[in-house]
Amino acid sequence: MPIEYTIDHAKRFVHARVLGVIALKDIEDFTDKVVAADALTYRKLFDATQGDGTYTDDDVMSLAARAAAYASLAKRGPLAIIPRPGMGAELAKRYVNLGKFTGEARIFNSVDDALAWLESQSDLPAPEA
Repeated sequence: MPIEYTIDHAKRFVHARVLGVIALKDIEDFTDKVVAADALTYRKLFDATQGDGTYTDDDVMSLAARAAAYASLAKRGPLAIIPRPGMGAELAKRYVNLGKFTGEARIFNSVDDALAWLESQSDLPAPEA
């Protein structure tokens, strides 16, 4: 899977990195694993700066619908997305806008800025990059 991730239950933190080209199925598989690990409420860092996507507008709509459905399962933890510059940033914005995130998802230009925001979202132990 071109998404490498760790789920730290002690810190209530998910760190995901895209390494290569991902498709809709890769993101669906990743989100399913986060939900199955009971980590939907955790802070999440999704670093896509080293990856690329092969998804269409319909795929983004599908992912956003899935994200909106997850909101009905439990309160989602904060999500920080660092997209690859260019088209990745536009797709990330559409995903956040359509996914019914209520302030708990933001897009950043750097991992450091994303981590700083995630750390400010909770009094839980700070995640390590």
